[in-house]
Amino acid sequence: MNRKEIYILAIITFMTVFAWITFGVIHAKNTSKIGGEEIKNITPLTPNFDSDIINQLNNRRDI
Repeated sequence: MNRKEIYILAIITFMTVFAWITFGVIHAKNTSKIGGEEIKNITPLTPNFDSDIINQLNNRRDI
């Protein structure tokens, strides 16, 4: 292979890899959308406990 063929092969390889990465990023961007239902399901819970309810449950268990 002469130098010109190697350059052509290198350019084609670079273009192929660039297109592959570009289409992969576009595909990942378009397919990883989070909808309204998922956002509602992943909202964090509040870690506040009502101590009166816990005491009532403890008293009910002791009876």
